Amino acid sequence: MSCCNPHREQVGLSCDVNQQLACGRSALQWMADRNPELVPQFIASLINTFPDHLALIREAALWAAVIPIFVERAASICAALKTKTERHGFRRQLEGGLSSADLDRFDQLMSAEWHRLRGK
Repeated sequence: MSCCNPHREQVGLSCDVNQQLACGRSALQWMADRNPELVPQFIASLINTFPDHLALIREAALWAAVIPIFVERAASICAALKTKTERHGFRRQLEGGLSSADLDRFDQLMSAEWHRLRGK
């Protein structure tokens, strides 16, 4: 993700990660309210851009009332990670932040996608 203001970016004043996450949170809320069909791809983009900040992205999804979409996208992205260690690290970021039902749903979706991707 780059700075949303191209003029700032052109002169080397790009936003830092925290500002980008805040901007992403606002953009997610705007999309959820006005263009909900864009939400799944945007959430995936946020997760792929900021994989170490899943708690903040989950918080933004909660704020925008799109947790089910967040869970679906997070599960797909997690399943595509190459190693078990990476997948467990990804999941650990979600523990404590999702309800037990949402975490169970994440586990089911991630497992199904993992098997699909690997032909098992």
